[in-house]
This record gives sequence, structure tokens and C-alpha cells, in this order.
Amino acid sequence: MKEKVIIITGAAKGIGWGTARCFAAKGATVVIADMNEQAAEASAHQLATEYGTPALGIGCDVTNREQVEAMVQRTVETFGHVDVLVNNAGICPFVNVMEMEPAIWQRTIDVNLNGAFHCTQVAAREMIQRGKGGRIIFITSLAENITGPAQVDYGASKGGLRMAMVGFATALGQYGITCNAIAPGMILTDMTRFHWEKPENAAYIKKRVPMGRIGQPEDIGKAAVFLASDDAEYISGITVRVDGGYQTRAD
Repeated sequence: MKEKVIIITGAAKGIGWGTARCFAAKGATVVIADMNEQAAEASAHQLATEYGTPALGIGCDVTNREQVEAMVQRTVETFGHVDVLVNNAGICPFVNVMEMEPAIWQRTIDVNLNGAFHCTQVAAREMIQRGKGGRIIFITSLAENITGPAQVDYGASKGGLRMAMVGFATALGQYGITCNAIAPGMILTDMTRFHWEKPENAAYIKKRVPMGRIGQPEDIGKAAVFLASDDAEYISGITVRVDGGYQTRAD
């Protein structure tokens, strides 16, 4: 991964941060893009200090095309090129669909799906112009296949994101750019910790997940590092489930 430049959206914390750490551990240059510019800069500083690799924090709202273009432009101006994009930025309001205001639905689609479209198109154009291929990774969810009343907007956005990944794979393969997705299962982050560390929920994980533990952000990051590697140069258009075997069980 040395000399590769990685952009990860929504990377100041959670799965994005765990993924950033995995890339930095392999010697990659990491650009942490996040809505919270101050948090992005702080996380980039921590990454550079901990791993001794170049890192840059950029404030970026992925729903804003001009900000996305500025993010990619600044990355190229600073590091010369973009090798990998990880579309990680996402939200899940957890509102029952029958009580959901249209604005909530629209915001989820804008961030999770439209944001990834903007980032992918802009980054891919830069990769095409450079002429050395690239890797684009979409962080979807098990919700691309299964959902519930409070995740209808989220599931719709993630299902759409999976198909956007497939479509981009057909468009970009001719340029040596692969597109793949990672569908995380239950992952322990700052946002979900309050839920999964409750005794009854922790017991559910041990019972329901064959691996017997909840996932960590680095579990997703390790899969991303592989999909971004030269070893994955002929893998494109697929979704890798990283869920400890959760969806293998029939009960």
C-alpha cells in the first residue's frame, strides 16, 4: 500500500476511522474526509503521529458536488493522485417509515446514495485521466437485503448503493478501475456502543453470530485493504459480507 493515496469519506470516526487505521498501518497515505472538518483534521493528525505516514483531513459534505470536487482536487494538489476511494459516509436516522417526514427520507438518500455517486464520479474521472487504474469501495450494509420498519430509508439507500456499485463496475472496468462493496454486519462503534453493550444485546450477539463476537471497525478495514490491493485486481462488481457469519444462519 505504500505510495498509494486513499480517500475515505466519513472517516473521522467509526468504520471510516477503523478503515483509515488499517490503510495507514500498511503505509498508505490517507485522506480523511468528514462533515466535521475539525474532527477530520484531528483524526488525520492522530493517524500521522501513530503510523508515521502522510495524512490529510478535509471537511466535505458528500451531498455537495462542489465540496466533493474540491476534496478530490485538494488531494491531487497535495499528494499528486488518487488511487483508492472508500465511500463510507452514511447516516441512519432510525425513524419508523409510517412516521417519517419526507425530508428525513430525502436526507438519507442524499447522503448514503447520492453522496457516493458524486464522490465516485469525480474520483473516477481523476483516475481515468491519470491512466493507471484505481479501486473504488462502497460500504453498504446487510440492510441492502434485509431491513425493518425503522430502517426503510436506510435499506433503500444501501440497496441502491449496491446497484450503483455494480453499475460503476461495468462502466469503469475498461479503465482498470474496480468497484466492489463491503456489507458490514453488527459493528461496535461510538454510535452503536450504547446499544450493543447492553447485557441482553451482547448476549444476542454471542448467540446469533457464529463467530461469537461483535465486529470491530478494523474488520471492515481489513477487507477494504484487500479489495484495494494488487491481489484483487480481477475482482469487481461484488459485495463482500463482513458479518461474522450472521447471514449464514437460518434461525
